[in-house]
Amino acid sequence: MAGNAPEVSVVTAVYNGERYLAEAIESILGQSFADWELVIVDDGSTDGSSRILAEYTAADPRVVVHRQENGGVAAASNRGLELARAPLVARLDADDLSMPGRLEQQHRFLRDHPQVGMVGGQGAIIDRDGREVAEVRYPLDDAAIREQLERTTGFVHSSVMIRKEVLDQVGGYRSEFDGAEDLDLWLRIAAHTQLAHLPERVVSYRIHPDQASNKIELQAVRILAARESARRREVGLEDSLSDFAPIDEAGLLSLGVSRRQVDEEVVESAVWLAKTADRAGYRDNARELFAVAWRRARAAENRPMLTAKVRRAEQKRAREQGHMIRARLLGLAAAVAERRGSN
Repeated sequence: MAGNAPEVSVVTAVYNGERYLAEAIESILGQSFADWELVIVDDGSTDGSSRILAEYTAADPRVVVHRQENGGVAAASNRGLELARAPLVARLDADDLSMPGRLEQQHRFLRDHPQVGMVGGQGAIIDRDGREVAEVRYPLDDAAIREQLERTTGFVHSSVMIRKEVLDQVGGYRSEFDGAEDLDLWLRIAAHTQLAHLPERVVSYRIHPDQASNKIELQAVRILAARESARRREVGLEDSLSDFAPIDEAGLLSLGVSRRQVDEEVVESAVWLAKTADRAGYRDNARELFAVAWRRARAAENRPMLTAKVRRAEQKRAREQGHMIRARLLGLAAAVAERRGSN
């Protein structure tokens, strides 16, 4: 793309995303801030994504498309980062939506806060039809965000704007952390700069049945791997998790992460996604995810309190849906497990 570099590069990777892709692009075209480029990496799509992209590149020169063979989300994202020309890079997944003032608000914030290298914001979770099913709230200051990163991913991926110099410094995404590549990147960025969130909503994050999958256990393992990788760097140890690529549970346990930690992370991740999938109306997916959490809790070393956690979450959803008898039975099961756990 010829001409002067824009102030903001929005980077999107897409693979067979025709259902939501146009909405994502339109959310950038509708921004109150106009000095941007939208760099989209088509990661070998075989559906109608390429046709949609061709229509947008013909209509607006700020939309730039690079097509490549399928290499996965981390490789496609890194290619987009390489192509980005602006000093600030905003991420947007191909099924999410940016709020109209997002780029303007984040650009202004980073201009006024040179000590901050990455800023996110608040978000909404939407279903496949765009209906809001939950709200995502994050702390605003650096210290609170760092504390939250010890328990959650800390940012909606599509909410972040990052200084390009910081991305160049840490080296982008690492494909061996697939499923938790965003958390791994945030933790490496946090070692070099301050973090922040805006108080305003900047993104709508879409959940759909394809995301509520049987990969939740592997994703939980890689979330723990990202945190263990950060811990090892912090105490001066070699960051050797890449030696286990692709990272799996056996490799993580061999580095000293306890099975108890893995069990707790799997249960926590599966329960959260089950509740969210249920609110989005994906009842079959929710049942599968609750079953994953229950099986893991039943087999865990710290079984009583984990099984109680699963039953309490199921009880709350049953009560919200008006299934009061089921809610009472689940509550009794949770109480029994809690008593066993306290003994």
